[in-house]
Amino acid sequence: MIHLIVGPAAHGVTAYALQLADALGTVDIVREETFTEAPLPDGPIHVAFTDHLFGAGPDAAVETLLARVGERPLSVSFHDVPQPEEGAERFARRAAAYQRLAAAADVVGTNSEHEARFFDAPSSVIRLPIPQVHSEFDPEPGTVGVLGYLYPGKGHEYLIAALDGSGYRLRFLGAVSKGHEAWAEELARHAEITGWLSDDELAAEMGRIEIPVCAHRHFSASGSLMTWLGAGRTVLATDSDYTREIDAWLPGRITRVSGSWRDAVDAFQPEVLDPPRYGWADVATAWEDAWHSAGLE
Repeated sequence: MIHLIVGPAAHGVTAYALQLADALGTVDIVREETFTEAPLPDGPIHVAFTDHLFGAGPDAAVETLLARVGERPLSVSFHDVPQPEEGAERFARRAAAYQRLAAAADVVGTNSEHEARFFDAPSSVIRLPIPQVHSEFDPEPGTVGVLGYLYPGKGHEYLIAALDGSGYRLRFLGAVSKGHEAWAEELARHAEITGWLSDDELAAEMGRIEIPVCAHRHFSASGSLMTWLGAGRTVLATDSDYTREIDAWLPGRITRVSGSWRDAVDAFQPEVLDPPRYGWADVATAWEDAWHSAGLE
C-alpha cells in the first residue's frame, strides 16, 4: 500500500495520515506539503482526504486526484465529510464531489457511523484514536475550557453568550486557524486564548480546566473530544448523532447538552476516570482488515 500524504504536518488530516503510516510500520509514503500531479508509483494508493488539501475546489480536488491515481486501486479515509448545516450551496458542491470519490474508491473509511450514513457507497467505520494524555488534574475553580484550533462553528461564541456575567472563566486551548484572526480578536475580549501549545503544555493546560466542553454546533467526528477522553476527563458536549454514538460506545463519559449551556455548566460535576484504551494500533489493525477484505494488500 502506497500512502499519499498531503498537507502541512500541523493540519489535523495530514497528522492523521502521518500517524497512521507510523502505526502501520514499514509502508511506502509519497509525502507532499502541497498536492501535485507528479506520477505515482505502481500499486494501491491510500489517501486521507479533505477537499481543500487537494485542489482549489471540491470538484477540482476529486478530478485531479482520480486522474493522478488512474487505474490503481484506491483507498480513501474521508475527513470533514459534508453536512447540510454548512449551507445549501456549499453542501451540494462538496457532497457531489465526495460521493464521486467514494464511488471510485475500492475502500471507503469514515471516522463515525454518522459520517458513513452520508455515503451511498459502503464504508468501514474506523473511529479516531483516543490518545493517552498524561494530564495532572489540578483545576482552577470556575474554568471552562475548549480544546483545539479556533474557527467558527466550534461553539466559542455560544459559550461566551451563554456564560456572560456568570463568573465562569473561559479558556480556549489552541491556536487560531488561518484566516480567522479578526474573528478571534473579538473572542479574546471575553476569553483567554492560549495560542499554539506543545503536547506537554496542552496536557498541563487541560489539567487546569474544571469543566471541559465540546460545543460544536455540527460535528461528525472530533479529535478534541477524543483528546479530553484520553486524559480521562468527563466532558460536556453538544447533543448530536455523533455524541450519542460515542456515548453509546463509551458510556458515562459525555454529558450531552441539548438545552441551556449555562444550566449544563452549572450542574456539571467533573470527574477523572481511567481513559479508554483505543489507540493507533487499533486504528491500524482496522485499516489492515479493511484492505484485506477488499483484496488490497
